[in-house]
Amino acid sequence: MKLATNLFLLITLFTICKSNAEVLSTQVSSDEITLDGKINEPIWSKAQKFSSFVVTSPDTGLSPKVNTVVRVMTTRDGLYIAFENQQDRDKRSRKYSGKDQHTSADFNVVAIDFSGQGDTVYEFVTTLGNGSMDGVYSRGNNFDDDWEGAWDFSISEDEVNWYSEIFIPWTIAPFPITQKNNLGEIKLHFSRYNIAEGESYSFPDTSSSRANFMQSLHSVKVDKPENSTMQVFPYSSITQDFNEQKSTLRVGTDLLWKPTVDQQITATINPDFGQAESDELIANFSAIETLYSDKRAFFTENQSLFDVKGNDFEMLNTRRIGGNTDGLSSAPSDILAAVKYINTNQHIDFGIMAVTEDDSSDAKGKQFLSTRWLYKGEQGYVGQLINWVNRPTINRHAISSAIDYGYNKDRLTIDGKFLYSNIKQQDNADSLGDGLGGTFNVNYRASRQWQTDIKLTWLDNKLALNDMGYLARNNLKKMKLSSDYLLLPNGDNNFFRQINFHGSALLASNFQNEHLPQKYTAAITLKTQNSAKYITTVKYTTSGIDDLISRNNGSIKLAERQDYLLQYVSPYVGDFHYEVDLNSLQEGIAGWANSVKLSADYAFSDQTIFSASVSHLNSDDWLIGDSDGKLTSYQRNFDQLSFKVLWSMFENQELSLKGQWYSIEAKNGKNVDFTNDQIPSSSLTEQQPNFKQSQLTLQLRYRYRFAPLSDVFLVYARNGMFFEQGQQFTHHNEVIRNQFENPDVDLLMFKIRFMY
Repeated sequence: MKLATNLFLLITLFTICKSNAEVLSTQVSSDEITLDGKINEPIWSKAQKFSSFVVTSPDTGLSPKVNTVVRVMTTRDGLYIAFENQQDRDKRSRKYSGKDQHTSADFNVVAIDFSGQGDTVYEFVTTLGNGSMDGVYSRGNNFDDDWEGAWDFSISEDEVNWYSEIFIPWTIAPFPITQKNNLGEIKLHFSRYNIAEGESYSFPDTSSSRANFMQSLHSVKVDKPENSTMQVFPYSSITQDFNEQKSTLRVGTDLLWKPTVDQQITATINPDFGQAESDELIANFSAIETLYSDKRAFFTENQSLFDVKGNDFEMLNTRRIGGNTDGLSSAPSDILAAVKYINTNQHIDFGIMAVTEDDSSDAKGKQFLSTRWLYKGEQGYVGQLINWVNRPTINRHAISSAIDYGYNKDRLTIDGKFLYSNIKQQDNADSLGDGLGGTFNVNYRASRQWQTDIKLTWLDNKLALNDMGYLARNNLKKMKLSSDYLLLPNGDNNFFRQINFHGSALLASNFQNEHLPQKYTAAITLKTQNSAKYITTVKYTTSGIDDLISRNNGSIKLAERQDYLLQYVSPYVGDFHYEVDLNSLQEGIAGWANSVKLSADYAFSDQTIFSASVSHLNSDDWLIGDSDGKLTSYQRNFDQLSFKVLWSMFENQELSLKGQWYSIEAKNGKNVDFTNDQIPSSSLTEQQPNFKQSQLTLQLRYRYRFAPLSDVFLVYARNGMFFEQGQQFTHHNEVIRNQFENPDVDLLMFKIRFMY
């Protein structure tokens, strides 16, 4: 009864909010343009036109076989952009892909630098299948696809062309106030992917795969507005937990206020962290933590100023905020409130973010503070990020800082970071002290077909970033060299149209002067005239020290290892697409593992897509360690299965069903005796118990997007864990049935979030 009452209240709220959103959309649209995908209004004749596209994938620089024309127009509300894509009707791919999902449909891409300074670039993607994606590039050409902005688009077709009509409001991002006559500079990049030809066309002549992409966009002059705006994002959700036999109602709101176009304040009260998107299922037995992305709106919208990351680290890992408490229960924390302020000027940007967690039954809430400044010059930048974390339950205070810099000129790109941390924790002397680190990266593009990278990393054994960031490991000195060369055979008679060569070498040691294994990689990618791919990858790892596997209980010297991978990727043309991977590798002391993986997707129609992946690995030598410093070599079977059904029911409504499952069967486990100067013997003793571990996740989700950044979700989730020890393992069918019938998670959630 309680659940039904709450649902009634939320549906009533949704009806009211939907009418408000429709009124809002008419207010922000230009009176002279109807966003219907048809470029037939007279005002489009006054738009700027761009048509000098070149082929950038494969990167020939030649003129495309088909024409693309882009029109750009600015109004007081924002940017209107229209693509006119010449293409035979029977060669168009219209497969639906959903929001922020990989697409096999033809698509258009708009990249915009609102400040015109090569610092932050926003990307907007529209597909012929009526799907969309967005994301943001930040310094170092780092791309974050978790960002989601309030923009809109429409698609149409005729016999000669298909069209994308896009509206991007000025409110989507802060940008500097112009000093004279409101005339400011933005930079643009347009690209188009033609599925039938397997080609990408771009204007100007650059692509996101190049290190200097953010500095190579085309400049245009526009009239930028100076008015203030405010957007409110209230939300409410009801979660019915069938295991606990209880329902939970949550209500909160996000606020976005731009007092001026160069300032933005984002605040949230009792923020919406409902699990409308489940994390990918990953079986991780290594000593390195898995880094998960964040889908929570407050931490994804206009977060790029704080996005300072490098080789194997991120200064701000927002999944730490609202993560597990420091109490014995380690339950997820509730966030009371959070606020973020960003100021964007012509040369200096500034930002600050503060978050406080609520107290739980056995732990006090943590407090987080992050400040950021960034100076932008014509050919480079320099900035600093400072994080502070208070963890009162364990009397721990953590400060971490990064000074980042970058330089770009012509074909040369340089960037890097200087890192610092200070940890103070009462009754834990081992954690005290200052940590230092740094990275230095150089990319040189010698020609259109050849580029080389050098990456240097230096992280001392006191560096600690994980209170608010992510650090794969410290105690590391590393150098990685890599080079890529593209060969383009002449003529259409060649079986291959593109050949990519890749080579890399990684050399590393720790601060105890122990030489870690050196890793060498060589790969060749062959692309045929019909866009099929054949990929061969060879990896060779020398003998060296592994100082992580024993979890700080000593180092082990490993023998050399080899890894061979063959892949075939079929063309994306047609209703059926598949990939096959064959892998033979060493992952233990001396034995081998062999695996096969098959991935496929099939379009029942342009609106209904089925995709699945299945893999099997058999290993006679799988070496893992535990927290007690014990190393064990097992024989194992590792099976994985995933699937997804995506159905575009009606316009802006979709239904998806997805599942993931894995199983590890480890047997004949034997302890490994090790020293840091001798490779362990293959004659192992002391048998360990066999074990089987499995996990299953299922999610059925309905989504209705009734306006930009305004959604209704109805989600059912069912997850199950399984673990057993013994000589005989339960069959997979019985395990899956047990996981489904006795789930650890069994819940139904209704959620609405809208822009008001």
